[in-house]
Amino acid sequence: MFGSIRTRLTLWYAGVLALSLVAFASLVYYWAAGTFYERQDESLRSTAETVASAYQEELAEVKSVNKANEVLLSEIVFPNRYVEILDTSGRPVAWSTNLNGNLTSVPESTLLLARQRGAGYSTANGLRVAVVPLSSKTEIGFAAVAEPVSVIDEELHRLRSDVFAAVPLILVFASFGGYFLARKNLAPIELMNEQTQLITARSLSSRLDVGNSHDELGRLGTTINELLARLESSFNEQQRFIADASHELRTPLAVLRGETEVALNRSRSAEEYRDSLALIQDEAERLSRIVEDLFVLARQPLTAPKMIKERVSLTETVRDCGRAAEVLASRKQVRLKTETDSTNLILSGDDELLKRMILNLLDNAVKYTDVGGEVLLSLKRKNGNAQITVADNGVGISQSDQEHVFDRFYRVDKARSRAHGGAGLGLSIAQWIVDAHAGNIKVESEFGKGSKFTVELPLTQAS
Repeated sequence: MFGSIRTRLTLWYAGVLALSLVAFASLVYYWAAGTFYERQDESLRSTAETVASAYQEELAEVKSVNKANEVLLSEIVFPNRYVEILDTSGRPVAWSTNLNGNLTSVPESTLLLARQRGAGYSTANGLRVAVVPLSSKTEIGFAAVAEPVSVIDEELHRLRSDVFAAVPLILVFASFGGYFLARKNLAPIELMNEQTQLITARSLSSRLDVGNSHDELGRLGTTINELLARLESSFNEQQRFIADASHELRTPLAVLRGETEVALNRSRSAEEYRDSLALIQDEAERLSRIVEDLFVLARQPLTAPKMIKERVSLTETVRDCGRAAEVLASRKQVRLKTETDSTNLILSGDDELLKRMILNLLDNAVKYTDVGGEVLLSLKRKNGNAQITVADNGVGISQSDQEHVFDRFYRVDKARSRAHGGAGLGLSIAQWIVDAHAGNIKVESEFGKGSKFTVELPLTQAS
């Protein structure tokens, strides 16, 4: 039961609401109590001032203090309130007929406050007493009016009873309302859960229903849908990778198997065995290149963060690659020209990966350049970056194919690529190496006139 978010939210809501209600009720109660007592004092003071005013009028008329006391107190009677006339020392000299006996003696401090501020208050024997001077001009005594404190206590008791009855009732209704709101607002999560459970590897194209994409749950659903889209793309790419890899491996394996079966089928001359072994060697080398490229591509997500970062002289790297590629170019009877910047260009990266990237581009350029053609490898500084260019005047790439040349296993001319031993992985590996070095690579080509691959890599500030 408590494992449900709805229940926990309702309990948290009810707990916070209960504390808030108790705190609010306490503040209201103490504020009300203070207000009630303050109003009682004001009312008692007003009554005492009325008595004092009437006493002065009566005294002015009868010219006798005793007579004024008797007449005034016999005529003035307040329900639940008691009146006394005190002399200057605070002793009672007269009192209302509803008072049996005298009030408790008024403290001297209360009389002092009455002289100084016009009114003084005290509490004794369950009575609240207000004292005011009979005259503001001469000190002839005091008027004291008292009322039972229980009058206020009864009001506060009713207030406490109302609060004790209202708080639990409000809490119950609010808890039910909170549970209903929590259930309604969490319903989309339950729907997402049900829909997510139905999504498998065969149904990655499914998406969650998103009602309001602007609230928190809507943004969560949108994020999950974007995650599913990325998973679908990765899964489809993985399937294509496996299918293409299987296809690429099948051909050399079939050649190896077929050639060995033919060679073993009957006795052959040494020359024929040599030809068979040469063919097997070529296919084995091709198979090794494919497996090595596949291994590099499969490790891309792991090797990129762990790439060796060292100070690399890009100028020396380009020159080394140019010299190495001259062997490939001479076999194809293609001219290879290398041009580098006069200054030594330095960057931070992996020298071996950079050489692999450049050699892949050169190998690709030599393969698709006809006999007598030319390949240019150049390095120069441009806008604070190192710019490596590999250009050829070979067969070129059509505009539609240029968008896919960096895709794995993509080959512009599959038959021609297979004849040259290509598997469509070189450019993909080159792009990954460039990305790992925070650079960019692009291709410019015109079909039948040649291609130019341009790589830009960030240089270190010191270079």
